[in-house]
Amino acid sequence: MTDRVSRIEKDWKKLAPRGDTESVGVATRCRLLTEHFYQASQDALADFDLVTYEWEVLAMLLRRGSPHQASAGVIARETGRSSASITHRLDKLGERGLIKRITSKDDGRLVMARLTAKGKRLAQKALRPRLAAAEGIVGNLKKNERKQLNALLGKILVGVDPDGVDDI
Repeated sequence: MTDRVSRIEKDWKKLAPRGDTESVGVATRCRLLTEHFYQASQDALADFDLVTYEWEVLAMLLRRGSPHQASAGVIARETGRSSASITHRLDKLGERGLIKRITSKDDGRLVMARLTAKGKRLAQKALRPRLAAAEGIVGNLKKNERKQLNALLGKILVGVDPDGVDDI
């Protein structure tokens, strides 16, 4: 099967016959797919008045289980975002009543973000449509192909982000 990236790889091969054009192909396909995943996510979350960056935080807190809370630093590490961007996101989610900030019982200097009942309900409602959006992108792959691709992408990610191995 030929896609638009295949044509790009052929052009690069002409310019750099001994170059590793497959790596450029992987990178380009990942970027293009990221854009498709992002748009599908945005479309799926629009009915819930959410955007992807809000969903990332709500979903991360939901996945943690009761009491559905984490520090901004943990949220930043798990979502791969900066602490500053997480602080901004938490402010916005707090304004909407989807999370609340509480002082840690273990360390009074540490502030935790916790899903409110409203935030938990919203995250649970948005879950299936968000998963379906991602599934729609990879729908032409068989289950074993998805598993294989997921493992390969994980291997690449560990190679470029070894600090992230123990974070999740």
